[in-house]
Amino acid sequence: MRYIDLDSWNRREYFTTYLGRDFPYINIGATIDITEMVSFCKKNDLSSYFTLIHTAHRVAGAIENFRYRLVDGKPAIFDEMGPTFTYLPEGRELFINVTIPFADGLEEFHRSAREEIARQGTDPGFAAYRGRYDLVFYSGIPWIQYTHLIRTIGTLGVDSCPKLSWGKYYEQGGRTLVPFSVQVHHGLMDGYHVGRYYETIQASLDEFRGR
Repeated sequence: MRYIDLDSWNRREYFTTYLGRDFPYINIGATIDITEMVSFCKKNDLSSYFTLIHTAHRVAGAIENFRYRLVDGKPAIFDEMGPTFTYLPEGRELFINVTIPFADGLEEFHRSAREEIARQGTDPGFAAYRGRYDLVFYSGIPWIQYTHLIRTIGTLGVDSCPKLSWGKYYEQGGRTLVPFSVQVHHGLMDGYHVGRYYETIQASLDEFRGR
């Protein structure tokens, strides 16, 4: 992590303006097409949930603004980020939070996720991410084909970790679609960057075709 020089930062005025707002967040929901990814996962006996987390995280890391954070009231940038995601163990109604290092390899990521879930058991996992700024939070809500979602915010205006969520898969016109939400701090990025995220994740999901 390194702090950003506020005096020379081209976002200085945007950062200081949105920092003082009551709700300085962008929260956008849109539909993404996961047809090719789901087909790939079925052919390779992989979890579509873990695969979507892996794809979403790779895209987030490639966009600089998604690596910006608010640390001790100052803007900072991280070279690398880790994923933390919710998981509902079989037979339970209480989810756990799973925080693992990101692995570039998809199969390695699946293995790491399953190992940590097994190790963690019923531990809610809150302690693993407390005090960390280098995370992106992921959550699936597979029971609801929702139209909009606002995630829990630690402290208004201070919590700056991106939060990415998705709902229930559904079929339309022979394609598999899912509602997908992006929640980010407006002092660190704008709608343009969220738009880039959606464009890039869709392109990445389409690349599963033929794999």
